[in-house]
This record gives sequence, structure tokens and C-alpha cells, in this order.
Amino acid sequence: MKMLPLLTLPFFAACAVVHRPATTMAQLQRDGVAARVAERSTRDSVIERLVRRAVVRGDKTLDVLMLSGGGQNGAFGVGFLRGWHARTDSPMPRFDLVTGISTGALQAPYALVGTTKALDTITAIYGRAAESIAPSIDWLFWLRKTGGVVNTKKYDRALHESIAGEFRGDLVRAFAADRQLLIGTSDFDLAIGRSWSLGETLDTTSKGIERTAMLLKAATAIPGIFPPVLVDGHVHGDGGVISNVLLLLTFEDYQQLARRLAEKGLTDVTVRIFVVMNFWSHAPPQIISPSNVKQIAARSNTMLFFSHQPQTLEDLSNLARAVSWQVRGLHVELKVATLDAELALEPGASKLFEHAFMQRLDNLGYMKARSMSPWDKLPSAYERPFTTKER
Repeated sequence: MKMLPLLTLPFFAACAVVHRPATTMAQLQRDGVAARVAERSTRDSVIERLVRRAVVRGDKTLDVLMLSGGGQNGAFGVGFLRGWHARTDSPMPRFDLVTGISTGALQAPYALVGTTKALDTITAIYGRAAESIAPSIDWLFWLRKTGGVVNTKKYDRALHESIAGEFRGDLVRAFAADRQLLIGTSDFDLAIGRSWSLGETLDTTSKGIERTAMLLKAATAIPGIFPPVLVDGHVHGDGGVISNVLLLLTFEDYQQLARRLAEKGLTDVTVRIFVVMNFWSHAPPQIISPSNVKQIAARSNTMLFFSHQPQTLEDLSNLARAVSWQVRGLHVELKVATLDAELALEPGASKLFEHAFMQRLDNLGYMKARSMSPWDKLPSAYERPFTTKER
């Protein structure tokens, strides 16, 4: 994949102090109203494009892929997608909608294009991540108040590369066919998640590339490690703070989708949702000292985040059942591929980017997708998952 000349790209300042425009609480309240209107507009647009896709497809089916966050564990998702694409039975569909959170946002453009070349490209990107993409520690972070502790220059370059050159044309053609790509960020000022349609931002101009790269950087900015990103004057970071899967459509949105499909003469439409979880469903076991306040507080924060995974999947499963039972003309099917939680105990699992561990996850994802049982039972926040020895 060819990169645009670096001098033509408006790079973000990798180590610059972050300044935000002056604002007030009254302005934030007004911004909250505007954000609500923008979110509603985004969902309405998603619904209308899904309707047009259903009309064009003509098979009464819509295919949706949701890619979760997970940092370096995204290598599992990349391997899974490549293995799924290589199947001759139950092959990977040509998705009508792809959503991504954090590392899933990086994978999502390649999954939407869905060609062998695109999936080989994202595999190569993850394969060299530890050496040529991973941010390095900014040892002067205590002087350069960036809001993070890493220098993201190499990472910024990779983001631009991912949407530049020939691949950008593939994305633009997919968007022109009403196939959609949405990513999520967390607005720290308003304490809400934001959904962004990259089909609305990526165009053939440098401005479109800059905007898209900025949103991708915001979507993957791990709090406390990566500097946050100012988007339209607000502090944004990793979408996984709000939810590690971008579910996007609510029950009421599915009702609206069914009505619009019926107006086009389409009933008994099946929405197939596939979720690839790039993160473990449970935190690893840990021996906790009941008298250590710092340890208890840290463990609580860890458990709060990890509990997102099974709870989010349970919410999505319940939503699929509710739509299938109560929304006339629509049926929702859900399939989930999860990453074994026991892998969190392996060497390299706690690193930001570790080549050998990422290669192992890539292989595991590939083999899982090619196996007889690529899809999993939903995990529960109230049960430790089975270990390999127990299976």
C-alpha cells in the first residue's frame, strides 16, 4: 500500500502540549444538545443506507460486523477475519455495516473492503506494529503536558498510511455503494460516547484525510497513555471507555428500520450481526490483600472495565431477541467470537505491543475461524470461563 508523500500530510504534533479552546459549563450544555442532534442524524443516515443496501441486495439479508477494542489483542481479530475469509464453506460476507472501537476501529476499514489484499495488509500492519508503529515512551512527558506518556509520531504515520493511496479509493467506492463504516470515541467533556461515520469524512481532499486520521487517533487514544485528541473543541479518547463494542442501533432504531424496509416492500428481513471480541471477557485471577487500599482501588477499576465485555454482549443478545420477537418484519441473528480469557496470564499479554504474543494471537484467531466451532457461547460476568484443560 502506497503512502502519500509525508510533506503533504498535516501531521499532528507528536509531543505538543495540548491546549483546548476556552469554554463554559453553559456552552457544554449547549454542545450536549448539538451532540444529541448529531447522533440522531448519524443513526438516521445509517438506517437509510441499510434500507438502500437491502433493496440492492434483494436477498432480504443485511450483514453487520462489530469489532471490539483490545489494543495489541487486535491481532486475534485480524487473524480471525483472515481465516474466516479463507473458508470455502460459510465464507465471510460482504458487510453492509462495520463498526469498530479502539483497535477494532483500525481493523474496520480493511474488514469493510474485505478483499484478500486488504486483509493481508492489515495483517502486515499488526505484524510490524511492535517495531515500526508502536508509540515510544516520551521521557519528558512530565514537562510536555500532552495528557499522555508516549510519543505517537510513528503511530500517526501509520494512521495516515491506513487511509491513503490506493486503499482510500477502495473505501470511497464502498461508501458510494452505501456500505458503511462507523467508529466510536469517548467525549470526556460531555461524558458520552460519539459515533462517527467515516463515509461522511473521508474524501479525495487532504482535509478529508486529516479529519479521518484525527478521528481514528481519537478512537484509539488509551487514556493516560496516549495523548487525548481535540475533536471540534472537545477532549476525546478511546471509545472503549464508554463501550468496548459500538452497538449503534437501539430497539427504536430497529423499529424505524423495519418501517422503512416495509415502505420499500421488504419484509422478513434478517439482520446478521457478527461480533469479534479482541479483548478477554474477564480480568485474570489475582491474589488480593484485603488491607491494601491501593490494590483494592486498582482491582475495582480493572473489574469495572472488564465487566463491560460480557455485559455488553448480553445487552446485544437481549436486543437481538427483543427485535426478533417484537418488531414485525425483522429478525436478528447474533454470532460472537471471543478471545480466551486465560491468555491474559501469558507472558507478553500485559505489554502495549509485543511481537511474539501478537503473532500467537494472530495464529489462534486464524485457526479458530477455520475450525468447526468459530462462534462461542456468550460469556457471563458471574462465571469464570472454562480453561483449556476444562474443555
